[in-house]
Formats: sequence, C-alpha cells, structure tokens
Amino acid sequence: MKKLFIILAIAAVAVGCDRARCVIEGDVLGVPDGVVKMVTPDRKAEVLDSVEIKGGRFKFAIDDEEVQLVAIMSEESRMTLLFTESGKIKVNGNFESDTIMASGTESNDALTEYMTEMKLFSQRYAQSVEEQRPALREEQRTFYEGMVEKNMGNIFGVTLYIQGMLPMLPEKEALATLNGLPEHLRNLAIVQEAVEACERKMRVTPQEGEPLPHYIDTVQPDVKGNDISLKSVIENPKNRYVLLDFWASWCGPCMGEMPYLRDAYKKYHKLGFEIYGVSLDSKADAWRKAIEEQSMKWINVSRIEGFQTQAAYDYAVNSIPSNFLIDCKTGEIIATSLRETEVEAKLKELLKK
Repeated sequence: MKKLFIILAIAAVAVGCDRARCVIEGDVLGVPDGVVKMVTPDRKAEVLDSVEIKGGRFKFAIDDEEVQLVAIMSEESRMTLLFTESGKIKVNGNFESDTIMASGTESNDALTEYMTEMKLFSQRYAQSVEEQRPALREEQRTFYEGMVEKNMGNIFGVTLYIQGMLPMLPEKEALATLNGLPEHLRNLAIVQEAVEACERKMRVTPQEGEPLPHYIDTVQPDVKGNDISLKSVIENPKNRYVLLDFWASWCGPCMGEMPYLRDAYKKYHKLGFEIYGVSLDSKADAWRKAIEEQSMKWINVSRIEGFQTQAAYDYAVNSIPSNFLIDCKTGEIIATSLRETEVEAKLKELLKK
C-alpha cells in the first residue's frame, strides 16, 4: 500500500507539471550538473525560481499568471532569455558555443528569430568597412521595426516596442499605441509601467497645444553633504534659467555632453544660467572623481541611488543623458533633451543682450 501511495504521489507531481500554465524544458550541452536559476533580466538578477539540472536536462513549471521576460542561468552565467508564455517551451543548444535558444511559443519563436538575426548583423558589422556601415545600420533599423510591427500582438513585440522605440516617440503617440493594445497585453506589468512612465513624462515635457509643465522640486546633497533643493536654485534672484541635468560617471554619452555644458556655462553663467546636475551614480567616489575631472563648476548633487532616486522617477528618466530647461521666472519647463550645442543655442535665443 505504501509503495502504491508513493507511485500515486509521483504521478500527481508529474500531472501537476504538465498542467502548469507554462512549462520550460531544457536539454542543453556544456552545462555541468547542479542548479539552474530563473532570474529577472536586470542588474539585480532577482532569483524567481531554481531547479536541478542533470545531464543537461532541467524543467520549470510556472503557475503564476504573470507573463514576463526572464533569464535562465547556470551557476556560472546566463544561458538564454525567454518569455514565460503559456505553453511548453523548449530550451536547446550548446552553452560553450553560446547557441542556447528558447522555442515553442509565439513570443519565444520570435525572440529566437530576432536574436539570431541580430547576432548575424553584429558579425557583418564587425567584418564591414566604414563605407558599408550606414547601409547596415539602416538595414538593422528596418529589421527591428519590422519585427515590432509583425509582433505587436504578443509580449515579445510589445517589449521590443517599449524598450527600443517608445523612448524616441512623442509621449502622446506612444500612449495611444499602448492604450490601443488588446486587453491581455494592456494588463501586462511591463505595459502598465510604460503607460505610467509616459503619463509622468507628459507631466514634465512641453506638449504642443498644452500649457507648459511646471518643474517638480527635489532636495539632494552636494559633494560636501549639504542639502540643496532645486527650488532654492530656481528662486535665486541671480538665476534666469536652470538646466536640470541627469547624468552618471559611467555614462559615455553623458561624458560626451560635458564639454558642451562647460562652454555654455562659461559663456552664460554670469547672465543668469545655472545647472543643477543630478548624478545617477551608485558609487560616491566615481561621482566625485567625474566632477573633478570634467571640471563641472556648477551645482552637483546626488543621493548615490542610481535610477532609484525619486527625482529620476518624478521626471520619468529611464535613460541618460536627460535634461530639462526651466524658466526661473515662471517655474515652467520650456525645453527638454537638449544635446551638444543645442543648450548654448537655446540660451543665446533666451539671453539676448
């Protein structure tokens, strides 16, 4: 009787796995026996689940209704990305040759197609000469947009749209697209977060035909530990325009903007221009070193919280460099995303002698 009970218990577990909303079965080469983890695909790599891998085989069974992008990792490093879409997902390939892919559902098949083609693009680009590269970049852009267009009915296409195209589109246009998705996609966490981010961005970005938005105050410590509020800088009678600038020492494009900001500051500071630089660094030493090396003579503050700082949330900053030009007289945000010589050109227009 005891033996029969054990057999029935094993059968019940097997049936439970088969009835799970999402089943991920792996059969891969080059991965040692041990543990395979399912983690969030960000820097935190939060562990969502873990299972045993033996002889290259492993199996996850997911009942949670939330569909999301996850990374499958061995004990050493990432194996592949996949979507926890309903159905049976196969993970195959060779870990040593970096060919592990997921397949079996609509979004994962599309993801595999995308990753395969992008890898080929990278190889072709590396082997090309400078004259060929503009055409290759255009070909890659066309492929990317085509993958988004034909997959907007699944989570892969929506994720690709949100991560790659949405940041470059007007917020109203992006919001209309997101709100027009089928209900099962609108309810995804990634879509709801993107909608909220668009709405927050609209609150701090000038919109055609709408009143100019008002700045949102933030209080952060400078390099000496003294709290400085954005409000105090804007209300300083010496200042006429303040550039709220989000940056970080590890951000190459941010460092590329610094010579332009130095030139604009040197030329227009005495005429009423100030910069309130908010660093999204997570290491204080790196932040202070960049300020010194880049000769950033303006106001620099940071809570050393990375993108988790409240100011980044309030201004919907999900990529840097990012900036907002504020009229001190009205407190209105009159321009955003000024790059290179655009800051100086805008100030020349505003601060005519």
